[in-house]
Amino acid sequence: MNPEKSSANAVLSAVIAFGLWGVLPVYWKQIGHLGSGVALAQRVVWTLATVLPLLMLRGEWAGFLRSMRDTRLLKAHAWSAFLLAINWGVFVWAAQHGRIIDCSLGYFINPLLNVLIGSRLLGERLSRLQKFSIASAAVGVLTQLVLLGRFPWIGLLLAGSFALYGLARRRSPLGSLPGLAVETVVGIPVAVLYLIWTQQSGMPIWGTASAHDLLLIVGLGIITTIPLLGFAHGARQLPFALLGVLQFLAPTGQFMVGAFVYHEPVSTGSLVSFGLIWLGVLLFCSDLWLRKPSRA
Repeated sequence: MNPEKSSANAVLSAVIAFGLWGVLPVYWKQIGHLGSGVALAQRVVWTLATVLPLLMLRGEWAGFLRSMRDTRLLKAHAWSAFLLAINWGVFVWAAQHGRIIDCSLGYFINPLLNVLIGSRLLGERLSRLQKFSIASAAVGVLTQLVLLGRFPWIGLLLAGSFALYGLARRRSPLGSLPGLAVETVVGIPVAVLYLIWTQQSGMPIWGTASAHDLLLIVGLGIITTIPLLGFAHGARQLPFALLGVLQFLAPTGQFMVGAFVYHEPVSTGSLVSFGLIWLGVLLFCSDLWLRKPSRA
């Protein structure tokens, strides 16, 4: 394939992935009447139903079966599945309860937290700009606590769980799709048992059972898998600097959806806090571009 065409496809894949993650709260709002617990459990079930056929189509089925027989690998992915469940659960709950802007806060902080984890746990050295970016984001979080009088637990829990999830996946030999398949297999017993318990408690697990609700529930696997594959393709093809900048499309989209679509309140204190975090993001992106290798 032509290198320029390949690069353009990778950019498009990454933009689609981060763009979909940016508007995903709209999807959760559409099935808000299911409740966050049922929505999360259905997401696990339908994600597994989506990734298993894809493994066969991509010729990764044999490798997946081998990984399911590896006890050590299963234990490692049980931990990553737990972290992913926390991240998904908090995100779904927050989106359905009018806290989308708080979600965006977490995903603005996440890459900065990744850098901090890299320095503390992986021995990576921080540049001066990276130190300033993390400090600015930290001050932004403290500003929420001081000016708004609340601890931004949603944003910090989302950022922390996803950063630790990324660390766990970094240490796994599995690719994005087989890894997601193993994680959903690990989580499927809990999801199915929860759905059975919910059904027996007299609460609906299929919403109104209308075509609209059923399509949205079945589509949970698709809206989970497509951006993941797009991100994986972009991550393999694109320079880290470009990918690092593109990833902020997701929290930007979430912020705009929360503020302008669902009219969540954005106080002066929130703007000050976000301003400091956005300054950290700007410094982070500047560092990425300054480190970008020059073309001869």
